[in-house]
Amino acid sequence: MVHETIAVISDCDDTLCPDTTNKLVQDLGIDSSDFWRNQVAPKVDDGWDPPLAYLTKLLEVANALSEQGLTKSFIRASAAGVRFFPGALDFVRRIRELLSENAEYREAGISVEWYIVSSGIEELLRSTPLADEADGIFACTFDYSDDGSAVGIKRVVTFTEKTKFVYAINKGISEEVLRRLPYRVNDAMEYEDRRVPFENMVYLGDGPSDIPCFSMIRHLRGKAIGVIPPDDRELRKPYELAEGDRLTVGPYTADYRDGTDLFKMTARIVTGIADDILERRAQRIRPSPTH
Repeated sequence: MVHETIAVISDCDDTLCPDTTNKLVQDLGIDSSDFWRNQVAPKVDDGWDPPLAYLTKLLEVANALSEQGLTKSFIRASAAGVRFFPGALDFVRRIRELLSENAEYREAGISVEWYIVSSGIEELLRSTPLADEADGIFACTFDYSDDGSAVGIKRVVTFTEKTKFVYAINKGISEEVLRRLPYRVNDAMEYEDRRVPFENMVYLGDGPSDIPCFSMIRHLRGKAIGVIPPDDRELRKPYELAEGDRLTVGPYTADYRDGTDLFKMTARIVTGIADDILERRAQRIRPSPTH
């Protein structure tokens, strides 16, 4: 069996746009430096998982600021102000267009899907234009009361938890099914039955929370592309990404416009996967000798 689907999987915050959670904190009127350094960091030092620490503290601070606390309407209003890095919103659409120009790719039914796997807040990400562009968004979620106030934490996407969603994509488990039946991701499944093999995956990310996915996907013959937020003047994240030979290529500055190094390399990798699919398809249908 030849698998014709290619999955582009990316982080969001500092990969596609500046940190959306940090923007939400600032929109609440909270000093973001104080929030991360003096409120979240001590919880992490005390053994809390970083995403769980920031989500818990965010609820505490928001509840102290107003009776309603953090609401869906406020999160959506914050999302309306998110500005993406150049070309980030439509770079996968443009790669699809490039592939559609190739008659062999069209005949083989090769398609490209885009998934967001993030430790950010899902309600916020789904309230941006990403909801119309991506085929799936997996991120942290709150539990909401009937009036739309966040009253608890429903799901946390930790660093290694990101790999769970990559496996869900690999096995063809939809967002809806995964939410209702989270243990489905552990189902035994033969390679031939998996919807998107790892060698058909490209993962883009910017920092430590992406390293488990980088390492796993590369080990399983997929591709890992490092991205640098444009304002990372200390070059701390590029150093962390480059350590340990975790990347296939990069890191590149987060500029996804045509002609940039990041877009050209991503498009080249995706077309390379498409060529590999054609080769596997040709081997499958190649006639056997008759004498």
